Amino acid sequence: MNLKEKLQQLAQERQNLQVAMIEITGAMKILEQQILEAEPELVQPSNTEASTRESKTKSLKSKA
Repeated sequence: MNLKEKLQQLAQERQNLQVAMIEITGAMKILEQQILEAEPELVQPSNTEASTRESKTKSLKSKA
């Protein structure tokens, strides 16, 4: 195989990989959207740590 043929082969392989990357990116976006629709509570972070801290502070004040 001469250099010109090898270059053409590599160009074709690169194009195939670019198409595959576009397809994978699209599939990832679809999956991300499906996950967000299925579990909307994950979109907004819960403030459980802040709530716990606030509860402890209130209970300490009420004991004092």
